[in-house]
Amino acid sequence: MKHNCSRREVLKATAASLALIGIPSALEQEALAEIVTQYNYAPKQRNAPVGEARGIFPGRVVWVRDPKAAHWSGDRESVTDQWWMDASTDQARVDAMLSLLLRTLTGATADNDAWKVIFNYYGRKSGISGRPYRPGEIVAIKVNLNNSKPVVPTNLVNVSPQVALAMVRQLVHHAGVQPKDIIVYDAQRDIYPGLLDKIWKEYSDVRFVQKNAPDPVHQKHPAFGAIHGLEQAQWVKGQTYSADHFDNATYIPTQIMDATYLVNIALVKAHSYPYAAAEGGDEGQTGVTLTGKNHFGSIKGPGELHSIINTNQGGTPHAYSPIVDLSASPNLGAKTILYVLDGLYCARRHMSYPLHFPNAPFHNRVEPYANSDWPASLLVSLDGVALDSVGLDILYSQTKNNVDENGHPRIMIRANADDYLMEEALANHPPSGTTYCQENKPVASLGVFEHWDSDESRQYSRNKDPKHGKGIELVYFPIG
Repeated sequence: MKHNCSRREVLKATAASLALIGIPSALEQEALAEIVTQYNYAPKQRNAPVGEARGIFPGRVVWVRDPKAAHWSGDRESVTDQWWMDASTDQARVDAMLSLLLRTLTGATADNDAWKVIFNYYGRKSGISGRPYRPGEIVAIKVNLNNSKPVVPTNLVNVSPQVALAMVRQLVHHAGVQPKDIIVYDAQRDIYPGLLDKIWKEYSDVRFVQKNAPDPVHQKHPAFGAIHGLEQAQWVKGQTYSADHFDNATYIPTQIMDATYLVNIALVKAHSYPYAAAEGGDEGQTGVTLTGKNHFGSIKGPGELHSIINTNQGGTPHAYSPIVDLSASPNLGAKTILYVLDGLYCARRHMSYPLHFPNAPFHNRVEPYANSDWPASLLVSLDGVALDSVGLDILYSQTKNNVDENGHPRIMIRANADDYLMEEALANHPPSGTTYCQENKPVASLGVFEHWDSDESRQYSRNKDPKHGKGIELVYFPIG
């Protein structure tokens, strides 16, 4: 076991085992002039859970799909018909989906009771007495806005305004949080007007935090006619790492440091794709962007971490993962009371148009692209590792029998995609050998990791054996 080791030391620790299975170590890879990215990910074992399941019902992940909730036409070039607009997504159905998710996750019969259970559970898990939400405590909502454009929003996918509004409505009307005590943020992006206006028209006191100073023309508050409630991230030291030494990656927004609780809303989204000419930009660095990597948008210097997760560089099999430190951070991940995956419009890479899912249980049309079939899903859990495990299984299930007119797979999963989940689940004795610490204390298991049995039956260990299963329980509600 290592303590405070550098990335190079972590790589040395894994080089021998990698050589045995014929995979070049990162040290060897760094000597190569050119490296071809491997998109060869496949689950190694199924129904073999590791880690400690979290939740009122341990390891429970709830998934609701309503095909009528998301019905964008798919016109990628349109600036008047876009996926994030109200005409494309049914807000009432999204609200109903989230309500069902929360009640099923907690076993409550009413939304108010669901939030009481969530806050009480968080208090017990955090080592303090279980207690309800107290007025004045700030709840931060981390949304993935990797493709947010503050001037002219595009059809590249982000967390949807409808999901964000549904969560704010839940917090205000059922958890008892005042709008002024809610912060919606992505500290690495600027927030597009469609999201700002969607929430401000209903809750004018909700705060937003973004990367840059607000744009006085395009980001003014509709109720005030000027900048109001939109803040630039103010950086303060607040994040530590168990391996390597970073500079900007140790800073988080003071606004989030001051928050008591956090809701993590990520996308059902892969991160890399090699045939990205239509979408622009590079192919990406890693396998997936789910709730774990969502916190790259909570720090000042995510670029400092990119080489570590890049499978052509430090992201070799069973390497140290900074996602573990972000997920365990007392100022970020450890504040999380709820994990959410927005799967209304999913993505195949970090910059991506919404993606149709042709395989079960979605059966979307893929040709022509301009059609209204979408994944139309939301997922929640109190176990972020379990939720990301399900998200990865969903994404991988759509890689099969899914080839475009050029003979390219429409979605591909990069190598080592589940390594960070193994590191999180086994944080107290991870495959990398890293000693993960936060506040000079060893990090315990952050949740349970497991792959479902097959893409057709989608059963986890607690589905197969509710009495003795130790892994994930997936509860799936198809609507309509």
